[in-house]
Amino acid sequence: MAPVPFQHPVSIISLAIVGGRLISIVYLTYAVAVSLYTSYKSLGPAQDTRSRLSQRKRLVPTFLGLALIALFLAAQTSLQSAIVSYRTWAYEHGLDQPERFIPDDTLFPESKDSNILDPVYIAHWLSDTSPYFDNLEIVAEKARRFWWGQQIDLATIAFSFLLSVEGRRRNIPLTAAFLALAHLVNLSFAQNLFFLALVLTPAPLSQEKARFGPSVLPSRLVQVLNKIIPPKPKNWHLNPVALGFVLALNYASFFLLPLAAETPSFVNVAFLTRASTFLPLILPEIAPTNWGTVHSHPHDAYRPFTTIYRIVSFASFVYHSKATIAGIMANFPNSHHHRHSVFFTWDTEERTKWERSSTAISKVLGSMYDHPAVMGVGWDVLICSFSLGLWAAVRATNTRHIIYSTYLNYGFRHKLECPVEDNKGPSTPVKSEAEYFEDIASEHSMTLRHPRRSAKSRVGSAASSSAPSEEGGRTPGKKRGRPKKAKQSEEDRPYEPAPSEIRELVEGDILPADESDWEAAALAWGIAAFSGLGSATAGVFGAECVSR
Repeated sequence: MAPVPFQHPVSIISLAIVGGRLISIVYLTYAVAVSLYTSYKSLGPAQDTRSRLSQRKRLVPTFLGLALIALFLAAQTSLQSAIVSYRTWAYEHGLDQPERFIPDDTLFPESKDSNILDPVYIAHWLSDTSPYFDNLEIVAEKARRFWWGQQIDLATIAFSFLLSVEGRRRNIPLTAAFLALAHLVNLSFAQNLFFLALVLTPAPLSQEKARFGPSVLPSRLVQVLNKIIPPKPKNWHLNPVALGFVLALNYASFFLLPLAAETPSFVNVAFLTRASTFLPLILPEIAPTNWGTVHSHPHDAYRPFTTIYRIVSFASFVYHSKATIAGIMANFPNSHHHRHSVFFTWDTEERTKWERSSTAISKVLGSMYDHPAVMGVGWDVLICSFSLGLWAAVRATNTRHIIYSTYLNYGFRHKLECPVEDNKGPSTPVKSEAEYFEDIASEHSMTLRHPRRSAKSRVGSAASSSAPSEEGGRTPGKKRGRPKKAKQSEEDRPYEPAPSEIRELVEGDILPADESDWEAAALAWGIAAFSGLGSATAGVFGAECVSR
């Protein structure tokens, strides 16, 4: 092949974008670590029971280990993809030959040695090729490989709604950092980190506790943002119609993604698909108050949540079915080839024999080994599926709630087990404190004791009582009439929790059973195998949002 000369000088913007992405990964990981540290330090005495401590000791190392495995696999496959991309670029430009094709007016001077890893060549490679979008295009350009990549894209939509609902309800700081890591690293890394945040934040954090810990954003910037965009009222939720438009934009961009592969517009379409997933997090913050509803009780928003997740589950099933049919029918010659196939030695006779002897489903599953970028996406799907089922098991998620949050609910009659039901009559804003307190005491393994009466009050009450004398007369100096009632001191009054404490306990997690519910895990894994990761993620996350 004839070498291609360097037609463009080194682009500082391209180099800055690559460097900015690496710096963003480090900074966002730090921001998530600060968020987890804040949640851990904000745990109150009510969360230090033996059952809660045992649960954290069991779940924190598990999901932290899964997150580290996902990060390691993402780093390994990304490095392998970058090496293959650079070798292909160097081969196309003939850098293994003595001729040089670097123009004289380049920003970097030509190196004296003929080392192929010269920084000048690497700078030109990063200027001509975007490793991030190059890997996305390799996954999207063939139907078999897109079968893996689309599952991650569809599951990211359900994950963004979970961040919006649970992040705002629990006041978890910097929820957008989790979604950004899902795009910059992989979904399994961000998903397991957010599972850690849910474990460490069983009850909503107060505004004071949410600001605890090291500062990630400057306080002055936070004050300016609060003045420009005032915080929303308690129990305010965005209108489901607005979220419906968000879903329409998400799925429209995903539909265009494989069509835009190998075209100049692919970068713009890929950027639109990533940016549209942030809308469920951005809209509730910037939308006017009249775009939403202030519910009288937090559980009144359950039905809109399940409706959203049903739509996500059904759309994910339709897209997954379409991708499965397209991948099975993709029996064209050289369907496994890509722009870096020149450096894959198995991409010739051995691969041809395997293509002829394998079934259509095996070809779709085997496309994971076409390229390191596809392998990274495949491992991401597998780890996400495993951690999703594990989360459903350890949380003892109600299987009926999982089914009710998916497209499988059609024909399945199930009533949400909510404390507040939809009645035609007027509903009170919240329950009385006594009713709430009785419900909470039955659910939590914590009993509030009444303070003992002081010895002084007992002595005083005994001294103040009047008794008739032995002669039947009255005590001298005692006036007739009704005796005065002694005022009850503050110490003698029974403890009554404040409404804010009641709401915090009501919105907190109910401690699941010690034994894991593997039936829920099997259901999640079964939906993932049949309907795709996106539909299973919608079912489990929808059940998580209504499990309180």
